Amino acid sequence: MKKILLVLLAVFLLITSGCKQQTVTPVENPSSAYVVTDDKGRQVKISGKPMRIVSATYGTDEILAEVVDPGRIKAFSKWAGDPEITFITQEQADQVGNKVGENTEAIVALKPDLVFVSVATSDSLVKNLEDMGIPVYVAGSPKTVAAMRKKVLGVAVAAGENARGEALVAAMDQKLLKLESKLQAIPKDKEKIVMAFSFIGAIGRKDNLLDDIFQYAHVRNGAAEAGLDQGSNSLSKERIIAINPDVFLLPTWNFDSNNDVQKYAEQVAADPAFKNIKAVKNKRLEFVSDRYRYVASQHVTDSIEAVAKAVYPELFVKGE
Repeated sequence: MKKILLVLLAVFLLITSGCKQQTVTPVENPSSAYVVTDDKGRQVKISGKPMRIVSATYGTDEILAEVVDPGRIKAFSKWAGDPEITFITQEQADQVGNKVGENTEAIVALKPDLVFVSVATSDSLVKNLEDMGIPVYVAGSPKTVAAMRKKVLGVAVAAGENARGEALVAAMDQKLLKLESKLQAIPKDKEKIVMAFSFIGAIGRKDNLLDDIFQYAHVRNGAAEAGLDQGSNSLSKERIIAINPDVFLLPTWNFDSNNDVQKYAEQVAADPAFKNIKAVKNKRLEFVSDRYRYVASQHVTDSIEAVAKAVYPELFVKGE
């Protein structure tokens, strides 16, 4: 028992020290003008605590929903309320009332005093808004859990909510600690090999966020081990067979009417090339919602838990 407690203490110290190393500078007085640095390294001047916030990305939707009173949010992104890609519930979306895409006119019509976009947003949209005097914070697309902490803190600070941001990161760290207390029961040599798929093939490039999620969940990333990295676009069936994954994680988000979730699962299970793979032989084709696989907020800890529960259900009591 003493040994377990020492291990947990070490994990907690590692987590909390990682949080302290974040470089987000808190705002001393959000009621007056302040400047923050967004995830593109841009200086964003905000005239005072923003009261008409527009979020054009589902990741910032989710962070803002936790750190800002809903009356201050004038629009969520177009994905709000879709349970397969976002953690924003339909009730939360209805409470805010508006959704926006990356459309200058639609955003300006809401008279925002702060707009959140992503690094994938076109530079022209950002320039158009800033030319009209609207501050724009560009939020990143983190590749690690540590970077996600920084994103959460940065969005909260930009919104003038330092304390709430710090509390949200602390809650993330506590959840990681709780999960580690369960998952440390899996010896390194007994970790399952997991391969995740989209409708067009294996996903989970080495050194991307899903790869980090898998490491926290104590599973081996089959796609990365098979050679899927930043310089490759796909894996051959031969490489997938050679890795012989214990579990397949299949897509759930039918974002395109041409994609049928159940039909895709049936095709994978019936593929003659996969008939001797452990995941197929043992019927370990698992569904983990795409909102966990493409997470962009504090819910990354929920993603780790979802993967762990799918792969190691025996470690989790039902309803926990």
